Amino acid sequence: MSKPRIIVIGAGPAGYAAAIRASQLGGDVLVIEKNRVGGTCLNRGCIPTKALLSITSALRRVRQLKKKGVLVGDVGIDFDKVFASRDEAVSKLVRGVEYLLRKNNVQLVRGEAKIIDRNVVEVSGERFKYDKLIIATGSQPLKLSIPGIENVNAVSGDEFVVMNEIPNRLLIIGGGAIGTELAQIFKTLGSDVHVVELMPYILPNMDSEIALSLQKILSRDNIKIYTNTSVNKFEKSDEGFVAHLSNGNKLVVDRVVIAVGRKPNTKDLGLHILGIKVGERGEIVVNENMETNVLGIYAAGDVVGRHFLAYTAFEEGVVAAENALGLNTKINYKAIPIAIFTDPEVASVGVTEEEAKKMLGDVIVCKFPLAANGRAITLDSYEGFVKLIASKNGRLLGVHIIGPEASEIIHVASIIIGSNGNVNDLLNTLYVHPTISESIKDATLALLKKPIHI
Repeated sequence: MSKPRIIVIGAGPAGYAAAIRASQLGGDVLVIEKNRVGGTCLNRGCIPTKALLSITSALRRVRQLKKKGVLVGDVGIDFDKVFASRDEAVSKLVRGVEYLLRKNNVQLVRGEAKIIDRNVVEVSGERFKYDKLIIATGSQPLKLSIPGIENVNAVSGDEFVVMNEIPNRLLIIGGGAIGTELAQIFKTLGSDVHVVELMPYILPNMDSEIALSLQKILSRDNIKIYTNTSVNKFEKSDEGFVAHLSNGNKLVVDRVVIAVGRKPNTKDLGLHILGIKVGERGEIVVNENMETNVLGIYAAGDVVGRHFLAYTAFEEGVVAAENALGLNTKINYKAIPIAIFTDPEVASVGVTEEEAKKMLGDVIVCKFPLAANGRAITLDSYEGFVKLIASKNGRLLGVHIIGPEASEIIHVASIIIGSNGNVNDLLNTLYVHPTISESIKDATLALLKKPIHI
């Protein structure tokens, strides 16, 4: 019996995960990618951003060492080496993904895929037949129609993070995860940074108390943040580009970055040929098995327009592959952790305080300040806190953290919330001392009205 032929369009997180899993399950797998493997996350998002953040975070620490008694002279920056290290991190991971595809006997075809008939995909004039198709074409940054924007050479966050440029005056439109991370990176590297956010505070999808705390910290570092604000128009001037804000301010800047969200990549795929259902935002509509309305055709990752996260894309790709190969796997979005890799980091899982009160009315909320955490004190990074939200019967609803290592320790809470756990479940282990993780236990003890360290 011949192996089922599986074609995956796109080799980003969803696509390469789907291809590898489909091959493991016995499929004859071909993956089509028009750019480098790894998708936006690896090439233009998560990885280059974090590579730069690792450098700027270290730079910020070096600048803090003087008050600790370390005699540090003027710290210089070799920007060519900074950008080269960013690029090498990306290239190393791209090579790793290519190796994993080869190791798992996945055929990689370079080019742009188009569906031309039932069970047929075309790439650069060559046709490939499939038994099952998985579409994982990702997403692209949203654009803004602001008068005059065509004259200011505005770029997306995807484009900017891989440019070898440190603008003197930088305007970032959008105060979400991408906007805040880029703001802190380039402020640390020497740019004068302005962030314009339409909503009342940055990180508008996060718990407001956490978001406002980060906003205060960034503002104190002289990142200019304008909330409840939009850009009305752009003009050129002899000094640079002039952004006219809705609050009446005028900003003269050298570079404009648009970071206001993303939209699925479905244009010119040929979805209409097979009658694949597409939603209002251009997303491919799928069920919990990641299957479209057309039997045997699946979609995963940003193209389904759900969470625009690499790690949900990984899971969706695996689910799509397993169902394409005859298993019955369902996607589970119950406890999706979110992290923003600023300094300090922000992380969240479950519902916000606002959402919890809207759902249940009366809930229990408790915070533990990192100023009472030994590890945070030794790191000289103790301005944040851990916030727990629970129902009256003790079910853990949400955990929100601002502080060092927040992206690492949030998973403890993810496990509990994902299993419908109780706040007491956070106590059923020993936490190493001194660690930031201890603050979760201390917050739980405070919530249960038996605090030790506050």
